[in-house]
Amino acid sequence: MARSYKISHEAHVIPADLPVPGVGKLPVNAMVLMGKEPMILDTLAIVHRDYFLEEVFAIVEPKDVRWLFLSHEDRDHSGSIVQIMERCPNAKLVTNFLGLGKLHEEFDFDPRRIHILNDGGRLDIGDRTVAAIRPPLFDSSATTGIWDPKSEIYYGADCFGVVGAQIPEYTDEMSASDFEDGFFFMNRANHIWFEHVKAEALAEGAEKIKKLGAKMLVSGHGPVERKNVDKMCDMIKRIADMPAIELPDNDAYVAMLDESVPA
Repeated sequence: MARSYKISHEAHVIPADLPVPGVGKLPVNAMVLMGKEPMILDTLAIVHRDYFLEEVFAIVEPKDVRWLFLSHEDRDHSGSIVQIMERCPNAKLVTNFLGLGKLHEEFDFDPRRIHILNDGGRLDIGDRTVAAIRPPLFDSSATTGIWDPKSEIYYGADCFGVVGAQIPEYTDEMSASDFEDGFFFMNRANHIWFEHVKAEALAEGAEKIKKLGAKMLVSGHGPVERKNVDKMCDMIKRIADMPAIELPDNDAYVAMLDESVPA
């Protein structure tokens, strides 16, 4: 398992991955944003729980955590939210109103430890004010991303991800062909509704992120972009003219098993 790494003076990425049969690895990332009121952004998957808790508390003391931002309720982002809330007595769980409703399907949190932050909302975390900005592509209707103007980092939840055989820390450590193949696969396969919206709508969502002027972009499912965030946004726009991904059916799945798993 990879270890956490710093991408700026105050921002840390905690990386993990999950297998994608026939494709390679799906990165799964969480973040810690240090400062006056430290914020954890997502908590990896349930299968990563022990590793995540070890890594996150090597970065920040539990008593110092003030905010746990959940981009959306999917298991690969919410795998340790209960454990974080139990171990961090001063933390509030940050989600939007729809996200809170989805969380209540399984979890029961103290309502006084919830902070509602809807898309477009802002949150003062002591030495900066972060903003909730929904990424142009997402797989849960409760999804929001976080823009931190102090570090100039945008956290984009599932959007801007990459799958592949090997995923490094930064996008510029991949070959151009591997990056593009993994980027266009992930952002079509995981957001299958893209083919049902107008190209202008997708472009508008990408432009909203582009106009932030971010120096770095962190995806919950890909290497960090540290050189050309605008290019990443422009690549999202190109998806509108692409065909949908044809995902494996059962016959293809069985064939994958026959090739990779001994009988």
